[in-house]
Amino acid sequence: MTDFLKGRCHCGAVRFTLPGSAAGVLACHCQDCQRMHGNYNAFFAVPRADVQMEGEDALVWYSSSEASRRAFCGTCGSRVLKEITAAGRWLVSAGLIEGQTGRRIVKNLWEQSKPDWYALPAVQG
Repeated sequence: MTDFLKGRCHCGAVRFTLPGSAAGVLACHCQDCQRMHGNYNAFFAVPRADVQMEGEDALVWYSSSEASRRAFCGTCGSRVLKEITAAGRWLVSAGLIEGQTGRRIVKNLWEQSKPDWYALPAVQG
């Protein structure tokens, strides 16, 4: 396992580093994530204080619910993260990580909302 995970948006205006201690990937199948990503959302859940961010001024934020807000790159539109406001936790899009992570999906969330056109991804513990 690496000491850190590096990622960026499509255009590179937003770059970030996550600690290597970040747990495996979570997959959310809620309708909100389906609408945002066109599929389920795969992410790393990390305390905000543990994320090193470059180009944060390129992020466009909006409240997606009373409990959270989301950010995307204002240049290329990459969906970068969702913040669980009260918990101080960021859900960083796993697809933005550069290279291999050595991680697997460890949990599926909101499975009951999954559409019928795909099977749940396998969970590895």
